[in-house]
Amino acid sequence: MQYYHANVFCKEPMTGNGLTVFITKAFPENAVMQQIAREFRQFETIFLVRRGDAAFDARIFTVEEELDFAGHPVLGAAAVVQHEFFQDSSSTVLFNLNSKQVSVFCTAQDDSYDCCMDQGPADFICAPEPEAYAHYLQPLNLATNHIAAGFPLEVVSTGLPYLLVPIASGLEQARILVTNYESRLAQIGAKFAYVFDVNAVEGRTWDNAGMVEDVATGSAAGPVGAYLYKHNRFSPAQEILLRQGRFAGRDSKISIRRDKASGNMLVSGQVRLLVRGECLLGM
Repeated sequence: MQYYHANVFCKEPMTGNGLTVFITKAFPENAVMQQIAREFRQFETIFLVRRGDAAFDARIFTVEEELDFAGHPVLGAAAVVQHEFFQDSSSTVLFNLNSKQVSVFCTAQDDSYDCCMDQGPADFICAPEPEAYAHYLQPLNLATNHIAAGFPLEVVSTGLPYLLVPIASGLEQARILVTNYESRLAQIGAKFAYVFDVNAVEGRTWDNAGMVEDVATGSAAGPVGAYLYKHNRFSPAQEILLRQGRFAGRDSKISIRRDKASGNMLVSGQVRLLVRGECLLGM
């Protein structure tokens, strides 16, 4: 299998969020893809099978599990597809994920790619009652006094549901302190938590064990943008620049917009391709 190593939401080479993209004629067994993801040890690894001129089936794995949707793997995969299969300077690529289709418009620059993903409409799933806030804040090393006034906790999804935790202070101290946080989030239909400073527009998220901090989370960016538009932090005509990765030593910026016609959330970033190789493992 051919593979690429890419950086997504990057400012220059070897910044942003790392990613491995595999191109194969047929998906290996699930256990094999999981093993490969663990071997390459990026936050996520994506596997592609071409199904049409600009259509690809895609499977996404973290080092722990398969995800139905993730943002930076899809953007990075679009840059790889543009580089590998198309001669034109821009293209629109359709990815068939486990539970949804996502289109990405990709434009080649001199040494990078600008990629814009249509995540579709945001789904506002639920808002926990304020008296339950401590149940979700204490495991994040936060308290109710950190919450930004007028901004409730809310579970929002564009394919992967996040508990959005809007704060006015305390971003530097946020972390996951417990081992059962995933089960707490499941009680309100969330998969992960995303903590963000409403004023600085900067966020953080982790795997639910709190062991690894994500650098730049495209699947959370759409929900965060929809939330900030809903609660009037930004007007619908404004572009939102979400900062992430500073605390992981890889400061990144994610561009978020809402499409005027459809209301869909659009998430964009720069992608750079660093390595092209071949996996020699027999499958």
